[in-house]
Amino acid sequence: MKVLLVDDHEIVWNGTRRLMEPLARELHPDDEFAFHAVRDVAAACRFAPSSIDLVLLDYHLPDRSGLAALAAIKAHFEAVPVCMQSAEVSPQRVREIIEAGAAGFVPKSYSLNEMEAALRVVLRHRIYLPAEFVLADDACRTRGPDELEREDLAGFIRSELSPRQRQVLALAMRGTPVKLIARQLSIAEGTVKVHLSMVYRALGARNRTDALCRVFDAQATGALERP
Repeated sequence: MKVLLVDDHEIVWNGTRRLMEPLARELHPDDEFAFHAVRDVAAACRFAPSSIDLVLLDYHLPDRSGLAALAAIKAHFEAVPVCMQSAEVSPQRVREIIEAGAAGFVPKSYSLNEMEAALRVVLRHRIYLPAEFVLADDACRTRGPDELEREDLAGFIRSELSPRQRQVLALAMRGTPVKLIARQLSIAEGTVKVHLSMVYRALGARNRTDALCRVFDAQATGALERP
């Protein structure tokens, strides 16, 4: 497991490495662990995409920040999951980041135990969303009259979604980009987008983040197993 941290606060580097190394060795014992840390996007993009398995990206950077930094990193590390970190957390920011294709959002305000739990999810190749965001999103969003209860969601996914749609949803839940989903399933990118659109509609979700929140909420209550 080769991890690249992009953060301009060097004091964060050693702490992140100490947190990541035992987790990576526990969850990926057969992989060699390597940790790299750089201050900005330009330095990050000097690494070959094939040399990195996971990018941890700070929201505020000297050369580019936020969605612009995420777009540049994702363009360079096309098939590598990118998890964004920030000391500032707002529902709008989390939603924008996930919609832009991040494989998770981890608040820097978390305690060590919370950070470890979040990174454990990321290292399992799943999207991490802060629980407080999922709960807030579930509480404030408008529900349709025919929307399924969380207890019925698992049965609906098993019985109403096609096998291909379930495959696409499972990969999307792991933060897999559309291009990589297409390659893994040997289908066109446009076909992946059609499947995702149909899944979102079936779940009563407007977009990827809404769908993730619905599924994560059902998982948190035990109504749905993790894919």
